[in-house]
Amino acid sequence: MESITAYTVSVIITLIILFIAATIANIIKFEGGSKPKDPRIRKLSFWVLCLINPILIFLLGFFVFIPDGNRMEISNYTTALSIGAVMGVFLYILLGFILSRIFAKGKLGHWF
Repeated sequence: MESITAYTVSVIITLIILFIAATIANIIKFEGGSKPKDPRIRKLSFWVLCLINPILIFLLGFFVFIPDGNRMEISNYTTALSIGAVMGVFLYILLGFILSRIFAKGKLGHWF
């Protein structure tokens, strides 16, 4: 039961962070000129949120959804939460890559 909660928390947080990254990318205006800085800013915001994603998954899962029980249950939950955090990073990068290829001509295309 605890591991399902850990994996669910990681997927939900990853989707929320990806939505925030897409929102930030769409808020940043296109710049004109020969060397615009807006693609770099979009890419930087995507990768900064990629680093924040596992930290947020682990902290939120550990401090909000930690089960009440003995040390073995907490140890199993912490292990599942760590696996979920790593899984969240890979899911974030995979979904971000897919979105950047789908919207290659738009603002999300600057992520990769």
